[in-house]
Amino acid sequence: MNKSSQCFDSMEKRQYRSFEELFRLYFPRMQRYACYLLRDSDEADDLVQDVFLQLWRDQDLLDRDKNVSSYLFTILRNRCLNVLKKRIVEDRYRLHETSVRADELYHTSFEKEGEFISFDELLYQEVLGLISEMPEKCGIAFRLKWIEGKKIREIAEIMDISVSMVDKHLSRGLTLAKRKLDPALFLLLVIPSVQ
Repeated sequence: MNKSSQCFDSMEKRQYRSFEELFRLYFPRMQRYACYLLRDSDEADDLVQDVFLQLWRDQDLLDRDKNVSSYLFTILRNRCLNVLKKRIVEDRYRLHETSVRADELYHTSFEKEGEFISFDELLYQEVLGLISEMPEKCGIAFRLKWIEGKKIREIAEIMDISVSMVDKHLSRGLTLAKRKLDPALFLLLVIPSVQ
């Protein structure tokens, strides 16, 4: 019987000295292994200590015929993999947040005497101004489509007109918008509707 098996067997009696010997025997190797996988010595120390804590708590459930070294390193490897998976999720979230922030910054305007206005807000204001210049039914159809996000059939039902008339009103409104809006704002208006 090797030294680690003897330590493991005597742990059954909860002899702290035997557990301490097992800890001293495996901790340095396990710490190096975890540090190699995680590239973080503090986190590696924490995980190795957690593995030994689990060993202490679950010693009554363990099979005495199993190799202690394999058991410890398997638990440690799995915990390291869980940490790495968590890091990947966190990195993806941070990347997404950075992308959102960059997108917000890209779609920001500092017009009107240094006031901070998003392109969406600027577009909304411009579209409301355009609607006020349109004929009544054209303005209603345009508002329902581009501000409220209604589908053409819904607009036809609301206005009690045919789908082809809704198309004509929207076409007339888009022609006016194309003439009066800044090209970037016009693209912001029509591109989401294509999706």
